Amino acid sequence: MSILKKILIAVLFGCLSLTVVSCDQKGPAEKVGEKIDKGIENTGDAIEEAGEAVEEAAEEVSKKINDAKQ
Repeated sequence: MSILKKILIAVLFGCLSLTVVSCDQKGPAEKVGEKIDKGIENTGDAIEEAGEAVEEAAEEVSKKINDAKQ
């Protein structure tokens, strides 16, 4: 095997090793992105719960109005 092939293999192995190691560690941008995603998810859940509560309240009011008409 020529010296050039050995150097190329060593460089490729080094790059591959760095790629594997860097995948395990989260950078600050990724951590911030995850926090933003979690915040958006929590906000969506809260909006959905509020919508359900409004819908239930509207159904109760409608039922009371219909009962009062009878």
